[in-house]
Parts: sequence; C-alpha cells; structure tokens
Amino acid sequence: MEKTRHFPAVVIGAGPAGAAAAFTLASSGVPTCLIDRRKFPREKLCGGLLTLRAKKTFDRVFAGNWSSLIEATAGGIQFYAPSGRIDPPEIHSTLFFTQRCHFDNALLSMARSAGCTVRLGSGVRQIDLLNKSIQLPDGEVIRYEYLVGADGVNSVVAKTLFGAAFDRKTIGFALEMDVPANLLPDASALPEIHFGVARWGYGWVFPKQGVYTVGMGGLYVLNGDLRERFERFLIKRLRTLPARKMKGHFVPFGDYRRQPGRDNVLLCGDAAGLVDSITGEGIAFAMQSGNAAGSAIAAALATGVAPLGRYMHEYSAITMHIRKSNFYRWLIFPLLSEKLFLAAIPDASTIQRSYLDLLAADIEYDALPGRIWLQLQNGRRKITGKLMGRIVQ
Repeated sequence: MEKTRHFPAVVIGAGPAGAAAAFTLASSGVPTCLIDRRKFPREKLCGGLLTLRAKKTFDRVFAGNWSSLIEATAGGIQFYAPSGRIDPPEIHSTLFFTQRCHFDNALLSMARSAGCTVRLGSGVRQIDLLNKSIQLPDGEVIRYEYLVGADGVNSVVAKTLFGAAFDRKTIGFALEMDVPANLLPDASALPEIHFGVARWGYGWVFPKQGVYTVGMGGLYVLNGDLRERFERFLIKRLRTLPARKMKGHFVPFGDYRRQPGRDNVLLCGDAAGLVDSITGEGIAFAMQSGNAAGSAIAAALATGVAPLGRYMHEYSAITMHIRKSNFYRWLIFPLLSEKLFLAAIPDASTIQRSYLDLLAADIEYDALPGRIWLQLQNGRRKITGKLMGRIVQ
C-alpha cells in the first residue's frame, strides 16, 4: 500500500543550498522535509575553500559556530604562472579550508535542529509537477505545496523542469585529488592558484589537515584532454604522479539559470548554476540562494503570492555578480588575453589584491574598471621610470 505524507515545503538536496533553505523554512515555522540520496556525512568533490564571503553569508543565515567547521586558515594566496611562482604572494585576506563531508553535515544538523524532517539515503524516482508529488524508491509519495531543487549540478529537479540539468556547451569540469602533505614539502600554508594550465580555467592546491587538495578545472568543451593536463600538472608540482584516484565532477562555472524555477518550484545553489566563473565561489552563493528561496516560500505560504517573483530579487543580485564575472573572464582566459594576463600579473599587485577582495565580498566586479585603470597607470609609471633610468645611464 502506498504511503503518502504531505509537507508545505520540500527541499531536495542537503548540501549548503538545501540546508540553508530547509533551515530558513523550519526556523520560520514551516513544516519542511529535506531529502538527499546520500547518507550523511558523505564525501563531496570540492576543493573545500571557504571565503570571507561565505563566512559572512553563514553568519547571517545560520549564526552558528563557524570556527568548529574549519580545518585550516590562510592569510592570503600564492599565484603561479606557467613559468613559476609569482613573488611576493598576496597576503592580506583570510581564507578558510574545510572537508565538505564535515561542513555539509554540520549545516544539515542545524536544519534538523530547527525542526526539519530529514530523509537521507533516499533518491527521487519521479517528480510529478502537476500533482505536486515526489515518488521515492521505496514507493513512498511525498506531496508538497512548494519545492526547492538544491540537488546539485546534476539536478533531478532542473531536469524535470527544463529537460536537462545543464548545457554541456557551457558547463565546466574539474578533476581533484587529495595528496599527503609529505608529497609537497615545499608548499607553504598559503593556497595556490595556477594560471595557464587548463583552457578557460586554472589549477589549485589547497591545504587541509595532513593533506592537500590538488585540482584543475575549466570549460568542459575546451578540455577534452583535461586528464592529461592534470597529470602533467601533478608531475610538475609534486615531481611525481601519486598512485591515488582522480575524481571528476561538473561545475556550473558561470552557467547559471536565467529563470531559476517555475510556479511553485525554485532552484538554488549548483542546481541553478550559481558559481563565479573567475574565483570559483559557489558555497557562499549556495547558502545565500537557499536562504532566499526559503524566505520566498515562507512568505508565499503566508500571503498566497507565488514565490518566484520574490526570490528573483535576491537571485538577480547573485546572477548579476556571475554575469559580470563571465564578462571579465574574457580578459583572462582566451589564448591571446591569457598570454597578456600572464605577462602582466607578476607586476599586477592591484589585480592580485582584487581577486582576494572579491572572495571576501569587500568589493564587487563594479570596482574592477577603476582598479584596472590604476594598475595600468602604475604599469605606465614603472615603464617610464625604467626608460628614464636608462637615459640617465
């Protein structure tokens, strides 16, 4: 006999976006069911970098104990060009590192503590949008008034709404590997960003407790040889190819949904494609969009007004940021631009600092034109100074 339950709100996906949505709804007194196909804590492919933007969002949404979620911190970042390390490193902003299995489980626990009903280890067999119902593999049917799709880049909810979870022509792809710290004896406590190692992308080395997460990502359609590029990157950086498993995953990488849902269904986090295409920021936008989706649905239940319009106010602010990152990446990633960028960045302290300021949400992309102009003026003065010095000699 079919078992049926009803909730005013159902959230599919218990990562940062889904946990934020469920926490917001439950904290507002809305009976909410949070469903995830995996049992927590679970492994999650992710570099585990948490920015000050993410911390500010976490403090606003969850108001929890941030320090308990962090494995390591760094005071800045070290940039690399193909020719080698760019000195000096840019040090002036705090970055945090976590294991996603721990971080996501903590957020889930907060949603559960707020009163959310949690169903783990249960995928979704079918979503019936017309009858507002979700069929689970065990035959149980969960009915809803409002649905949040926070089920990641391979979103079942997005596929049900639009026929596909993402567009392979615009999606990103990344490979990662956790390597023991003893394989990187020359690494500092600073995270590393390596430009020029992938097409329309970059590599990274992020410190954790006893390990480094080494990864590389870029646009999927331009990196058919990403595995070979990653192997070369590993050999160059580690001086060996570790006998460890590479793990790959799609990344939205600026490939956001113009319409994040329909009627009584909202998409947030990676399911909506909310990842900055330059900095790779995704966790802050996941929590922000999940909170906005939860708030919009709570208001809809109170007023009877469809939630999509209200959700779009904050969603548009996120996508405006991502849209601008998509514009500025044309100054970094095309082959000609990349050569100019890599030639300029060793002397481009203003640009390096801007990267960190974007991660910290101390600036938005609107500030970049002024900073780029300042960098150009500084560069002109340096060139003029060198020429004058030669004339004097």
